[in-house]
Amino acid sequence: MRRFLVASGFAMTALLLSGCSLFYPNWGATSLPEEPTGIVASTEATEEPVVEEVTAEPEPTASEEPTETATPEIVRIEAEVTILIADAFLDTGMLEVVAQIQGITEENGTCIMRFIGGDTEKSVSAAAQPSSDYTQCFPIEFPLSDLPSGSGIVTVQYESEYHFGTSKASSVVIP
Repeated sequence: MRRFLVASGFAMTALLLSGCSLFYPNWGATSLPEEPTGIVASTEATEEPVVEEVTAEPEPTASEEPTETATPEIVRIEAEVTILIADAFLDTGMLEVVAQIQGITEENGTCIMRFIGGDTEKSVSAAAQPSSDYTQCFPIEFPLSDLPSGSGIVTVQYESEYHFGTSKASSVVIP
C-alpha cells in the first residue's frame, strides 16, 4: 500500500508540473521578444511611399585608383565622474583622491587630478581601473610638500577612447 501511495504521489506531481507549461507559454525561451521595426503607427493621412533607388557602385578596374575608405569616427560619450575621497593624509604625506565613473567598465582610461589652491595649480594623472559596474581612479596621490597650506579645490577629469567627463569641484584643506 505504501508503494502505491508513493508511486501515485510521484505521478500526481509529474502531472501537475507538466501542466505548468500551459500557464507559462515561453518555456525554454532564450531571449526577450523584440518589438517589430519598420511599423509606424500614425493618425495622420499617409502619402504615397517614396521609393529611393539604390545603385551599386561599380568595382574599380585595374586602371582606376581605388578611393581611400573613410574610417568611422568614434563618438565619445560624456560620463559622470564622482569624487569619493579627497583628503590630505599627514601620516603618508600625500593628498589622496579617489574618483569613480559609475556605469562604465573599461580599460585604458586616464584620470587627471587637478588641484587649485592659493596661487598654485598642480595636476597629476593616473590610470583608471575597471571594476564590476564602474571604473575607478584609484588612488591619485600628490605629495603635500609640493602644495601650499590652506584650502583648495580638487577636480578629476576622465578621458578614454569612448568616454570623457569632469567631476564637480571638491574642497580640501592642506595642513
